[in-house]
Amino acid sequence: MRIGLILPSLDDSGVARAAASLSSLLSEHHEVHVITVYRHEPLQEWSGSFHVLDVPPASPGDGLPRRLGLFIRRILALRRIKAELELDVSVSFSEALSIQNILTAGSDRPVVSHHTVLSRNENLDDIYGRGVKALVRLTYPRAAGIICVSMESATDLTDAYGIDPRQVAVIPNHIDVDAIEGAAVLPARWKDVFTSPVILTAGRLTHAKGQWHLIRVFARLRELIPDLKLVILGDGDLREYLQGLSEDLGLKTFTGGEPGEYDVYFAGFQRNPYGFMAHSDLFVLPSLREALPLALMEAMALGTPVAAADCGGPREILAPSSDPSFKTEKTEFADYGVLLPPFDGEMRAADDELCREERLWVDTLHEIITDRKVLDSYSERARERALQFSPDAIRRRWLDFLDAVVDQG
Repeated sequence: MRIGLILPSLDDSGVARAAASLSSLLSEHHEVHVITVYRHEPLQEWSGSFHVLDVPPASPGDGLPRRLGLFIRRILALRRIKAELELDVSVSFSEALSIQNILTAGSDRPVVSHHTVLSRNENLDDIYGRGVKALVRLTYPRAAGIICVSMESATDLTDAYGIDPRQVAVIPNHIDVDAIEGAAVLPARWKDVFTSPVILTAGRLTHAKGQWHLIRVFARLRELIPDLKLVILGDGDLREYLQGLSEDLGLKTFTGGEPGEYDVYFAGFQRNPYGFMAHSDLFVLPSLREALPLALMEAMALGTPVAAADCGGPREILAPSSDPSFKTEKTEFADYGVLLPPFDGEMRAADDELCREERLWVDTLHEIITDRKVLDSYSERARERALQFSPDAIRRRWLDFLDAVVDQG
């Protein structure tokens, strides 16, 4: 079977990491072609052959005419490359590319790999975004199949966009626990930082990840635990705002160079984040929305205790026996980690009072970090849960799904 994996780029996003990992899973059994929108230096390890549509990405300031022009150019380029590769199945990894994947279907069977809670994606609130959502409603029913990474994302598609539930399957991302453990080496220059208790978070510095809430929470926590450190992995549009907020809160803030004695460390994108995760006392996910956060699962694979906002997918990882649609309003010590109420997403300044959720997070994180028994218990259970997302189990589900898609064609 010839399989195309179509995504914007192999960058530092969770979707790119999931697509790259899937290429390795599928290439053991099928011919895999990784197709990205524009030429770049991949940040992910991938398997198969690599192809580029060579259409530049839209920029945030681009007007509707240019965005539409790029949309059409991408359709033409994608149709051409699909024909050249003679694909049997084409799997796409973003809403716009999935629409284009479906519209360019020829002899290939288009499959949507859905990694978001679409109705809550604030990046699609402008005219272009509303158009994308309208096209999702019109085109997704024509896909050969839709794979969602969580029940949260699947339910959102069926309830908010009228997609037939029979068309949707849920297959979570996989994590290779052995490979992650083998790669968990902390760079020597960072070792002194981790002699103190460390809270770690990882993700692109964007609105959806909500890191400013965690920085505000940390500033209060540090008053209670003076030697506590916060390490933030990732880069993005909000870096300048987040660094400024940290400094305005009176926190000694590392922004580059040699990591010395600081309170908050902006460590940037790390190609290998696993050493940081393995040496942290607690991994915290303050996201406003998540379908199935890969970074949370990777931290758990290393036995790092986790606390996460109950913003979608984290519940399915940490409390799998609960109702996936439930949202807690208080601290929930779940089976495999701690769930807390999601934040309101308001971008506050340093001198603004903590909101209700931020105050609750301060109390809960303080309780967790200062209780070694709780940390040790969740450390053991975290790795136990991570093992349930093994490559072999997830590979089998993908192969069965793709075989069924081709047979139905």
